Amino acid sequence: MKESFVFIFRQGTRRLTEAEQTQRTEEVRTWALQKLKENRGFDPRILGEEGYRLPTVTTGDLRDGSVTALNFIEAKDLNEAVEIAKTHPGLRYGISIEVRPWRDPRVPPAGVR
Repeated sequence: MKESFVFIFRQGTRRLTEAEQTQRTEEVRTWALQKLKENRGFDPRILGEEGYRLPTVTTGDLRDGSVTALNFIEAKDLNEAVEIAKTHPGLRYGISIEVRPWRDPRVPPAGVR
């Protein structure tokens, strides 16, 4: 049985050149298409640059280590999810990835009625 995981992407301090951004975009696209072919329930989300952080206000560019994207994916366990995350090309471009299990809060955990 597959479990649900989320990859939480954070932008590092490294600034990419236009050529690097183009190359990263193509590599990530290829990676994402491969995950779709693997039937991993892949469901990516890119977050906007502007935001509001509670309790303090953040305006403008959030590339200060803040979350920039989320990828929802299925794997047999956390170890497999981590191994999948390690293949993400963004790691070569200063991105960090946090891997966490998640569940739908509307559905009770196993064993709870």
